[in-house]
Amino acid sequence: MSILFEKMTPAAREIAEAKLREEGILAPDAPLEYAFEVLPSERAALEKARDAWDEKIAASKDDASLADLAIAKARCVHEEISALQG
Repeated sequence: MSILFEKMTPAAREIAEAKLREEGILAPDAPLEYAFEVLPSERAALEKARDAWDEKIAASKDDASLADLAIAKARCVHEEISALQG
């Protein structure tokens, strides 16, 4: 399990899911985990996001910062997948 979901609180999850839905990264009523689902060919996108964000996530101390980091990590995955698709 990723450090993000080990640390995720209900409040941080609610904030992150709402923002990612608003941005179109997460479908309505989809759980946060769906923002990080990748195909085997897209695995590099997830690894890049982990490298960029997991240390910061591990150090986060409150719901707001955890939500912001979850959003940033999901955006990173989304952007990397888009770049892979050309």
